[in-house]
Order: sequence, then C-alpha cells, then structure tokens
Amino acid sequence: MIKHQGGCYCGNIRFQTEYDPMLVMNCHCRTCKKLGGATLSTSASYNVSEVEITGNYKTFTYKGDSGNNLYSDFCSNCGCKLFTRVDLIEGIVYVHLGVFDDHDIFKPKVEIWDEYKCSWIKDDGCIQESFPDNGTLERIQQFLENMDQRE
Repeated sequence: MIKHQGGCYCGNIRFQTEYDPMLVMNCHCRTCKKLGGATLSTSASYNVSEVEITGNYKTFTYKGDSGNNLYSDFCSNCGCKLFTRVDLIEGIVYVHLGVFDDHDIFKPKVEIWDEYKCSWIKDDGCIQESFPDNGTLERIQQFLENMDQRE
C-alpha cells in the first residue's frame, strides 16, 4: 500500500513509500542553503530500501559542513533536487519535503546546524530538539526509536 509519493517538477522521476518517515528535520547548514537556493532544507528520513524510485537521476557529490561526503540526487531534465544521501549515516536517504505530493502533512521535529539558522525563522512549536552541529548520534537514536513501524 502506497502511503506517500512524489516526484520532480517535470515528472521524469517519481518515488513512493509505504512508510511514514523515521524523522523529519530542518537543516540550516551553509551547504544546504547554497545547493538549495533557500534559507533551510527540510527533509524526511527513510531507509533507502523503503523508497521505490522510478526514472533516472544524476548525483552531485560534495563535502558537507561536517566534512563528510554527501550525495545530492536531482533530475537532469528540470534540475529538481529530490534526495540526499550521506556517508556518515549509510543506508539512509533524506527525501526533500517539497517533492512529496502530500508535503504539508509532515512537520519537522529536529533542526540541525541551528547556529546558522536565520534569525527571522520561527518555530511553530513542532521542533523538539535543536543542535548547533549535525546531531548525528541524536538522529541515529531518533531513527532507532521509530523503527517499530518497520516490518
């Protein structure tokens, strides 16, 4: 049963999943700001095996603020940035919230690199934890706590 789905702007790439995200988070790092052309990046975290992707995408490899490699997957036709994968937490894919068909139902619970957060961005009460860095150990703990929905 498909629970969530989405895709790029032009429709070249589509994805679907049966699961709710393990974690929804905001990233305020300088790298996400530059690559996304926005003041923050919000993404939903999944195990890579939980997201079925159709269509061909290209990958841009870069170093994040943590110093580790990240992989940004995007549509080569419309340029839409869809997914990010990281070496630091292998097996996890971050699906950018704006590419979900039903993106408004998700709310971030965590924010990372909040030392770079724009002063005018306000929390509506959904953020439960903020980290000045990438908060990796804490995010892994959140992933483990949400594994009960997995088969």
